[in-house]
Amino acid sequence: MVKNRIPVCHVAVYLRNAACLTTNTMNKPTEKINRIIGLDMHPDVFAAAALEKTTADLSKVLWVQDRVPTKGIERWAKKYLTAGDVLVLEASGNSFEVASRFHRLGYTCLVLESCQAAKIKDNFCNDDRHSAIKLARVYLSGLAKLVWQPDEETRQMREIFFSHRASVKDCTRLRNRIRTFLNEYCVRLPKGTRLTQSSGLNCALKAREWSTLQSELLRERFEQLWQTEARRKRLEKLMVELLLERPEWAKLWRLMGVRHIVAFALMAMIGDIKRFPNAKKLVGYFGLSPSKVQSGNNAKGREKGTGNTGRGDVRALLVQAAQNAMTQKSSPLHKWGWKLTMKKNKNVAVAAVARKLTTAIWHLLQGHFTQILEIGKHLETKLLKLATVLGRERIKELGFKRRQDFVLHHFNIIQLST
Repeated sequence: MVKNRIPVCHVAVYLRNAACLTTNTMNKPTEKINRIIGLDMHPDVFAAAALEKTTADLSKVLWVQDRVPTKGIERWAKKYLTAGDVLVLEASGNSFEVASRFHRLGYTCLVLESCQAAKIKDNFCNDDRHSAIKLARVYLSGLAKLVWQPDEETRQMREIFFSHRASVKDCTRLRNRIRTFLNEYCVRLPKGTRLTQSSGLNCALKAREWSTLQSELLRERFEQLWQTEARRKRLEKLMVELLLERPEWAKLWRLMGVRHIVAFALMAMIGDIKRFPNAKKLVGYFGLSPSKVQSGNNAKGREKGTGNTGRGDVRALLVQAAQNAMTQKSSPLHKWGWKLTMKKNKNVAVAAVARKLTTAIWHLLQGHFTQILEIGKHLETKLLKLATVLGRERIKELGFKRRQDFVLHHFNIIQLST
């Protein structure tokens, strides 16, 4: 008796695919039929495979081509694609740029969720031509979700957010390098010394007698930190100015715990709030929904934490915002959060507060009323912080003589928008 027999239908599909791959033909069909074009993209080249628009197991491979130069993707599209074709590619570094190019040419281009598509397509033979075929079959099977494609403006705001996050990490890394260097020579700077100012370097140089080489290394580390800190401040200033130009997003400052970095991250990642039909979808998008484990006789199962799903970069900011909201005694989240802390633990309570805060974000962006709003005094404090980030010269360029005028103007705008 033969065990682990392969179904005949699977063997037939594989043989048909192999036969199509050996021909390596790329003739443009004469009839206008709806086809699914799977694209396996790379920075320099890509592979393409055309399948009939039927079911995943019965679709016929019409043609396959690999090592097509990415630079000539527009010429390739005009030569080999028809009006009824649907292009499918996996979410990667350049997927949104490639999709936007096809959209400008008038073709339908869809992006599949990478984690699901990779699990399905990388299970047999992993080369570009087979990957292109399997991407098309994954789309036909409906097993992989489609990714929302941000517009050009949203993509630029995401780049600003990612650059700011990278500069924050670089500043932390450079500070640690300076402290490690000083610790090697048993030097500890006084408490409150700011490494991002020249006084920090002067204090380090006076802490002991350094050789010429040691002094140069120390100066180099401080200069690297100053340059990175200056870049971080420029990006933070740009984020504030972009938020001030969009009152529909600036009103997020009224939410407890939400400051300008969190508000800009939400604006960059959400893009269009209408793509989330309800608040639960937004909570799941940021990976704040608790998961459940149930198996066998354990009917109830048990709840797990939020896990590592969703957008972890914004989830970390929302958790920080929830922690800030829990420290404000005037916040309705303060009493509720600490009650949950006593009942379970602090991590569970903070995650629950972050979920409530995300729900309030969805309602506020939809134009609904929410109770998790800052009182006037706290909102003024946030706006004063924004004025500090912009600086006096920039505030004067915007037409305000004093910081108080800037705060009062935007305070009224935010109040009216909510």
